[in-house]
Amino acid sequence: MIRRDFIGGLSSAALHWPPAATPLHEVAASRGIMFGSEITWPEILSHPDYARLVARECAIVTPGLEAKWPAVEPAEGIFRFGPLDNFVGFARRNGLRLHMHNLIWAVGLPAWTTQALADGRGGTIMQAHIAAEVGRYRGSTDSWDVINELADPRWPSAPEGICNTPWRRALGANFVAESLREARAADPGARLLINDDDLEYDAPDRDRKRGLYVRLIEGWMKQGVPLGGFGLEAHIKPWLPIAEVQYRRFLRDLAGFGLKIYVTEFDVCDREMPADIPARDVAVAEVTRRYLDIVLDEPAVCAVITWGLYDGATWMLHDAAGRRADGLPPRPLPYDAWLRPKPMRAAMAASFRSARQR
Repeated sequence: MIRRDFIGGLSSAALHWPPAATPLHEVAASRGIMFGSEITWPEILSHPDYARLVARECAIVTPGLEAKWPAVEPAEGIFRFGPLDNFVGFARRNGLRLHMHNLIWAVGLPAWTTQALADGRGGTIMQAHIAAEVGRYRGSTDSWDVINELADPRWPSAPEGICNTPWRRALGANFVAESLREARAADPGARLLINDDDLEYDAPDRDRKRGLYVRLIEGWMKQGVPLGGFGLEAHIKPWLPIAEVQYRRFLRDLAGFGLKIYVTEFDVCDREMPADIPARDVAVAEVTRRYLDIVLDEPAVCAVITWGLYDGATWMLHDAAGRRADGLPPRPLPYDAWLRPKPMRAAMAASFRSARQR
């Protein structure tokens, strides 16, 4: 079952948020934190109640699909901005800020880029793509995930530690600095991020990944590369222990470089939790509170963005990584499939209220 099929089955009578509840974005803002969610334009277009919930609960939104390279430039020089324009229009009409995702990623590149990279035109197509996309929304976007999932010791990597992706093979390690500089030229006011996953866990390869990023970022900052922030994907797997001490140190190191830190893709995988819904929801809420209390203790963390706001919009509905063995639908987000608030929402509000003031 894919997300749009699930959404299409809901009626406009499904909205059940408590009218007296303070919107999450207001609770977060009381501590200087932005709260928001990833959404897609088809979800918003097909489900007006979900659109209203997003507008009420969020201060910032992220396009889940519309800003990625295959959607924006499916053929070389052929740009299709219609869905992303609609997304940006929704945000503007509702006073929502924009965190855009993403520009340079090794996954999901359109087929035509393979030949262009092989022909030695990687720099040309990267420059043209960034100039066109970032430039179109210049002045209206808060921040960009410029590079997504850059480094991981689990994957084949170049000597400096960057994954040996088509971009790294074609352009060398300098593609990181160049893509950030191109984005800065296209929009001088947007904060530019590198975004990556699985940095919170207690495992030797995660220690290496955290250390690798500290070394890489230190070098880029010395070169004057316009990196302004770091995104923590935070698709939390509760069966893996969080390395609280090392993770806190990593966040302090990022802050020490002058970077703002965003939790960009937050949710909690419940695939190994009890089938009983009340027990499962409480367990997800407890994991949420523990994680957010750790990250929000670092004042450089300025945003928490969930990857979807309700269970009917989660990627885990159609991805094996989130699938439960018992076949029950996953419940990884603050609102359930009928847009009713869950204990996870209350846990998020409690973490925001107890966070340090920014």
